[in-house]
Amino acid sequence: MTQPSDLGPEEQKDLLDSLASTVLSSAPEDWQVIAIEFMSVGRHVELGVGVHDSNGNAVTWEPPAEVDAIFWKLRVGMAREELGTWFSALFRLRPPDNYEILYNRDHEPPWSAPDESFAQELEMFPRSDENIPSWLSARL
Repeated sequence: MTQPSDLGPEEQKDLLDSLASTVLSSAPEDWQVIAIEFMSVGRHVELGVGVHDSNGNAVTWEPPAEVDAIFWKLRVGMAREELGTWFSALFRLRPPDNYEILYNRDHEPPWSAPDESFAQELEMFPRSDENIPSWLSARL
């Protein structure tokens, strides 16, 4: 089992501020929105990135490696006994430094996770039976 660090709202905000700062430090020129989706089950992690410029055109951009680590700290720190933690988080950043984040604790993200990841999830982030989504039970 992963040991949750029990992040409170202030610690979560500090990590999100750090995420925004990290993304801003390497953002491409003329960006208008950067969206990063972090998806994880067990030890499996997938990262989706979308960036658009001021004309609405897609821009290629690779986020810094620290982005994964910050999301992971949030995921572990937000784990709660019997509730587990979230499976995906969508982070959106707009100029100059306005961000929002949406967490998904219940629905299966569109990932290509290997079968062993689903059992790892419950080992790392245990949930009581009533808090295991039906899609996760089916995957076990």
